[in-house]
Amino acid sequence: MAEASDASATGELRLEPVQFIARTDAVMRLGAMMLGAGGSSARVRDSMERAAHAVGIDQLHTRVGMTDIVATTSRGPLFRTRVAEIRRPAVDADRLTEIKRLTNDLRPGTTAVELQRALDEIAARPRRYPDLLRLLGAAFACGAFALLGNGGWQEFVAVALAAGAGQFVRMRLGRLRTNEFLVVFAAATTSLLLYLGVAAALAALGAAGGQHDAAMTSAVLYLVPGFPLVTGALDLARLDLNAGIARVVYASLILLATATAVWGVAAVFQTTVAQTASPVFDEPVLSFVRLVAGFVGVLGFALLFDTPPAIAFTAAALGAVANVGRLALVDAGATAPLAAAAAALAVGIGAFLVGDRLRAARVTLTVPAVLIMVPGAAAYRAITGVISGDTLTAIQSGFTAVFIVVALAIGLTVARVLTEREWARPGT
Repeated sequence: MAEASDASATGELRLEPVQFIARTDAVMRLGAMMLGAGGSSARVRDSMERAAHAVGIDQLHTRVGMTDIVATTSRGPLFRTRVAEIRRPAVDADRLTEIKRLTNDLRPGTTAVELQRALDEIAARPRRYPDLLRLLGAAFACGAFALLGNGGWQEFVAVALAAGAGQFVRMRLGRLRTNEFLVVFAAATTSLLLYLGVAAALAALGAAGGQHDAAMTSAVLYLVPGFPLVTGALDLARLDLNAGIARVVYASLILLATATAVWGVAAVFQTTVAQTASPVFDEPVLSFVRLVAGFVGVLGFALLFDTPPAIAFTAAALGAVANVGRLALVDAGATAPLAAAAAALAVGIGAFLVGDRLRAARVTLTVPAVLIMVPGAAAYRAITGVISGDTLTAIQSGFTAVFIVVALAIGLTVARVLTEREWARPGT
């Protein structure tokens, strides 16, 4: 009886299309790695299709969400459906770049073994930057935000120290596999308390800044979920509702967790985050400070995302120039959403012009560059206004945040439509 059972199992195994299964598994693994590194659904789908054609799969049908992929492959009469789930996605621009370069280099005739071997090499790569450099990236990026928010050197120092401490807590708790919203809340609380402590210390030493309350939200801007917010908006622009809605909801929950900490600390220490600051510099010094702060801010976020150096510096240059133009338009009387859309369009076109030369995933250029334009402070003010019952502040700040994010998405989408043929055909 046992021999008959073994023979039956062996015969059934021979009927399995082993090579086709191996090809499907390789393509699915590529998509899962890219999605887990923060890639947009459209880019994940495109990369999987390139890989499928290279390894000899005739047709590929995919449904890509924020944390899952369902793919059906077919070759002649054979078909196979696979499901992959990414439990803890984390932005890794270095991995995104390497996978994009791999898919661009794939040619018909590539075997599943060759593709798996290349993916093994990418998966084995350690994080590009050490924790200390990523911590400094968060610190200087948020300090630059304080300057862009019209703060002085006192606000820069206080925000940088606070953001660095919060990022340290975030990395430590993240390694414990703690609930992500709890991690965000703890990191935000740490940053806010240290910010107020440093501000008080500077005041005691006779070096108080004049706009500490206005710069308070800058200390937690490293927690703004820029990648899911921007990629979610781009997914929605392509009518990819499954992934787009999930990403936007996730980003909103992260903002809510952070804003709850902002409200709690502000309520306990009787501070306000509703006020905005006026410039402390005059032109042309103001524009120069904005240019330098914008460059440092984008570069800091790029390092936080493990962006390769050449791409990080290019994104910093694009973002700094576009942001100075955006702020100049606002100073000249343009509405904030219109200025944001124009700046995002400039970033998108600039990324197209230099992206192929750098062999960069386009999102690794555009997201850090526009992240300094995302109205994180306005979003925090809106949520804290709702919690504290300040309806007017909540409505004003909320609509400002929403329309600026929409404007950024419109600018990036128009740039894609003008430069990429497939973006003119949503859903393809």
